[in-house]
Amino acid sequence: MDLNLKQQLLLIFTLLLLSAPGYGQDSYPGVDDVPTGEIALRQIHPDVWLHISSWQFDNGMKYPSNGMIVRHGDELFLVDPALGEQATEALLAAIEEQIGLPVTFALSTHFHDDRVAGDKQLEEAGIKVYATALTRRLASAAGNTVPESVLSGLDRAGDAVTVGPLEVFFPGAGHSRDNLIVYLPAAGILFGGCAVHEARRDDPGNTADADIMAWPASLRRIQDRYPQAKIVVPGHGLPGDMSLISHSINLLEQFDAGKTKR
Repeated sequence: MDLNLKQQLLLIFTLLLLSAPGYGQDSYPGVDDVPTGEIALRQIHPDVWLHISSWQFDNGMKYPSNGMIVRHGDELFLVDPALGEQATEALLAAIEEQIGLPVTFALSTHFHDDRVAGDKQLEEAGIKVYATALTRRLASAAGNTVPESVLSGLDRAGDAVTVGPLEVFFPGAGHSRDNLIVYLPAAGILFGGCAVHEARRDDPGNTADADIMAWPASLRRIQDRYPQAKIVVPGHGLPGDMSLISHSINLLEQFDAGKTKR
């Protein structure tokens, strides 16, 4: 089969999945559908699933979190653990039951707990978890779980490395100094992680470790490198398209303008 035709057919399949009843805003798994410690898988491409977990803070606020599973031949590549240790155990059980292939590579996309807290469970299951040297240093300094293995070649803004079906890209500082994104060339899917916000969000969220000034430029690097992306997955909330990048830039510029006025 011609490769371009195959890619077109995969894209049609993906778009049908996204437009089918049961996928849209009213049905994409949210905090009320996925209790803390549990997991939901949602297939968005023949070889790609999103995993959705949630967390309830002490003040009662609930928060969803997205990660991604990619099939490559007879193995799986995992982008971020689920949110917390119990949910990551549930994730591994769901992968075994629903997909039935081994996870041979895992990546933590930055140092915050929602991206590393489940790494211990992955490593205990024999899965090597990778992160940049910067992520490992920041996780250690914050008292968070430190991924065991180093993914090299992502030191400067604009650097990218290929790992199996994944292109891992460092756009520069944003939500955190170390935030990575992941692109799947074969599927046209961009995992933006916490650098990218869902369309319903009206503020930049947790900015405690953010570089507000650098963040919009980092997002524009994503726009410039991946204009062909068809699906964009934020770290939290509903997937969308490349308009999520523009939306995130607008939120940040409005936030920064508001700070300047004050």
